Amino acid sequence: MKNAVIAQSGGPTSVINNSLRGVIDELNLSKKINKIYGAKMGILGVLKEELVDISAQGSHQIALLAETPSAGTIGSCRYKIKSDEDLARIIEVFKKHEIGYFFYCGGGDSMDTANKVSKLAQKENLELICTGIPKTIDNDVGGPLQADGTFAVCDHNPGYGSVARNLAINILEANEENKASYTSDPVLVIGVMGRKIGFIPAAARLADPGKKIPLLIILPEALSKDDYLGNLEFITEKVNKKLKDFGRCIVVIGEGVELGDLGILKDSFGHPQFSASERTVEQLLINYLNGTDKKDEKGQAQSRLIVRGIARSERPGTRQRREIAYVSEVDKEEAYQVGVYAAQIALSGENGLMSTITRKPGGIYKITYDKVPLEVVANSERKFPQEWISADKVDVTDDFINWAQPLIGGPLPCFAQFEEIYVSKKCREYVPVEYRK
Repeated sequence: MKNAVIAQSGGPTSVINNSLRGVIDELNLSKKINKIYGAKMGILGVLKEELVDISAQGSHQIALLAETPSAGTIGSCRYKIKSDEDLARIIEVFKKHEIGYFFYCGGGDSMDTANKVSKLAQKENLELICTGIPKTIDNDVGGPLQADGTFAVCDHNPGYGSVARNLAINILEANEENKASYTSDPVLVIGVMGRKIGFIPAAARLADPGKKIPLLIILPEALSKDDYLGNLEFITEKVNKKLKDFGRCIVVIGEGVELGDLGILKDSFGHPQFSASERTVEQLLINYLNGTDKKDEKGQAQSRLIVRGIARSERPGTRQRREIAYVSEVDKEEAYQVGVYAAQIALSGENGLMSTITRKPGGIYKITYDKVPLEVVANSERKFPQEWISADKVDVTDDFINWAQPLIGGPLPCFAQFEEIYVSKKCREYVPVEYRK
């Protein structure tokens, strides 16, 4: 019997280990695999011949993968295979360790790597079955939106449902914060992950489908790609409209929105690493709202807000993709099953495929697991549909809500809401001293 190698690549998710568990469970159940190895730190572990013996781990440790966030168990990497020497090394290691199955869990770049390995193995007459497992919080692996309201190739990616739930809960909590402090800081700007793709910031609307919170959602796809000043002016106008109507405002903005030079670093695949940039979009936005670029002769910033107070910002950062406390149970189960199905594809003898999730059209959420050639998803990058962006460019449509709602699992927290029943006033009207200035 041949051995199997499992590897992970790219940014982790809070449910990625459950896909790993799905593959392991199905391979063990089949009795067709000798040993299962984990490549330490993704494809780097293959190149450096650092293979963790998963078969030697206790069953309790395998079960704990379901409750273990991120990818620290066997590690991940952002290493792009660019040379024939690296590819030849992968084949050499696989031959020496009698590897007959290679599973790669990741995004479009990972599927490109798996595809390259698969094609070279065929050329070298190595009996190797390469199978991809989708994973990305950005939800960018797959095809475009179809007429029936589902996405082609892979409807959604394991990892997205949990980061969407995480953000929805964050917005509910942020709303309580904003309600508590709007007399001093009426605007809260939250920068979220997702690069230049809007699926993550769009998930903020899942916190408030009824649109009662004074919330603005700024997607990279909604605004200009080059007129950063025009974007700042546009957002400011929308913020002040909320301030006029509600006295406060929460802004959720994707990290890839064009607001000026961020001083961005890039990974080996050429992807921007916004979490390592010199500046962030939320910082640039609050600087503009607070008027730090137009100070008076006394050095005081001239706010662009129409109410007293300041705009504040926060950046949840990579905790969005790793927190086990906010995991969607739907996402968690689908991550497991997509791993199981990947193992089933490989065990059937089919090569060069990725396990996918297909959604059945209609009002009732139902999915099936399918497969697609690796070359179809290699280096793919799905965009947020323009038709899901609201006409005013600062929100999403109900079609997005209907598509995304099932992915975040059970109900969200419900917080206290007092009726504003005030005691009758008995004194004269009074304006606080500082408010008279």
